Amino acid sequence: MSQAVDTGSLESLTNPSPPRLLIVDDEQHMCDVCSRTLQRAGYEVMATSDPYVAIAALNDGQQFDLLLTDIKMPTMSGLDLAQIAREKDPEIAIIIMTGYASLENLHQSVRRGVADFLSKPFELEQLRLAVDQALRKRAIQQDNLRLRTLEQLLAVSEALSATLELSELARIALNAMIERSGFQTGFLLLGDDSDTLYQAMAHPLDAHLTDAGHALAKRAFALCQPLYDDAASYGVRHNHNLHTALAVPLRAQGQVNGVVMLCDERSTTLRPGIQQGLMLLANHAGAALRNAALYRQLDEAYQRRQELDRLKSEFIAIASHELRTPLSIVLGYTMMVRDQVDGSQRDYLQRVLESAQRIKEIVDDMVNLRHIDTGEAQPQLAPLDLISTIQQAVENVRSTVELSGQEIVTRLPETLPPFLTDREKVLLVLNHLLSNAIKFTPAQGKITIALSVRPYADLETLNNASIIKPPASLRTLPWVVVDVADTGIGIPAHEQTRIFERFYQVGDSLTRERGGAGLGLALVRELIASLGGAVWVVSRQGEGSTFSFALPFRQT
Repeated sequence: MSQAVDTGSLESLTNPSPPRLLIVDDEQHMCDVCSRTLQRAGYEVMATSDPYVAIAALNDGQQFDLLLTDIKMPTMSGLDLAQIAREKDPEIAIIIMTGYASLENLHQSVRRGVADFLSKPFELEQLRLAVDQALRKRAIQQDNLRLRTLEQLLAVSEALSATLELSELARIALNAMIERSGFQTGFLLLGDDSDTLYQAMAHPLDAHLTDAGHALAKRAFALCQPLYDDAASYGVRHNHNLHTALAVPLRAQGQVNGVVMLCDERSTTLRPGIQQGLMLLANHAGAALRNAALYRQLDEAYQRRQELDRLKSEFIAIASHELRTPLSIVLGYTMMVRDQVDGSQRDYLQRVLESAQRIKEIVDDMVNLRHIDTGEAQPQLAPLDLISTIQQAVENVRSTVELSGQEIVTRLPETLPPFLTDREKVLLVLNHLLSNAIKFTPAQGKITIALSVRPYADLETLNNASIIKPPASLRTLPWVVVDVADTGIGIPAHEQTRIFERFYQVGDSLTRERGGAGLGLALVRELIASLGGAVWVVSRQGEGSTFSFALPFRQT
């Protein structure tokens, strides 16, 4: 029958119970006197005149801090009882009482780890002093053991923290628990629940768990506590059955993620300090193994993401290349035929041209993004007259604005000296932002494009600006800021952090009213980033949006 292992608790450390004493003397009167005296001193006492009752209590798993026993008893020697108690708990303090003090008895007592030797008759104060001193000596020994345990745990913890390789972590954890417990054989089982537990490692490698061993591990996993049993064959090593087993669950963030099975051919008794050390080791190992598993999942997800990015880039390259040639033919022949016909046929061909032009714009965006990804779109810096460039961009869309029944206005300074940037990229950014404003602004709506010059410090206060930290030399310069504002539908707050992502569209792509592939704003961000600038949006749903970008005002 498996039994839970007492591993101690924080509560027992912060609120220690009084020491427990086991008194054994064949004279009942002596038992009663010692018991009453020590109970008055604040100890918890179990007293018996039968050594076998004491052995039964020890075998039953009861923990005692000190054994006080007579050396001469009819059924068993006190020294033999002390040896049995020491085997059950090597840390127990032992005091021998005797009316037959001799040098031989003293030698035997010392060999059995006896803390003190009381010759009968003794004063009750002598008894209290002897018990106090024995318990203090035991406490010092336990403190030393805890320090050694902490040193060992620290060394194992450092080893576990030094790697994220799952097999190496399993080896370190299993070897540490075998060494700490004194068991000969160990098995590490991992899984998300008791039904999916699998054996990840065994030490030595030729050992294997039996069905009973797997069943004990599953029970420990389900109960979330260590289980000890010696009633079956739990493992096999060198064709020898392992009859003693301790199953210790591994915990991480409050959840069990595995079990360590410690097995042996012989019956093994674990001291409470060893039990607590094993639990601490199990918690360290559980956390390290969980981190390794999470790292592996993250690495696999990253590899899949890289592969998807590669496939997406290849698709963009292939699709843009394969679409450009037939699209050029469609545009060319459609324009040719349109110019040769009149009436409704000309209108039909015009619509074909407009739709083909939209496809061409999408393909151009894909090509531009591809060039940015491959590093082919390096900025070509040259002096730029931004005012005239903005005016040109406005004229390019004016006919579309008028057909939509919208109004477009500019708020530009009278003069602005040329500055170094890439004119083609800036014009492409302006075209995309104006096209986006037209698309999302209703009829009778208004689009405003404004130009200003601001210090870099103003940009640092923008929480939603996508900006690359420029060199210190650029931060001392003025910055040119272009705002494209509309009175359109606006953007919900939860969408504003994602609208510059590739292929991301506000609203469902199959049911939304406005077209597009979701590449325009992503291209704007990439182009501005390549110029060392910043781009951001300010929007309120139902009131409109203002898309802005800023560039360093470099004049040389």
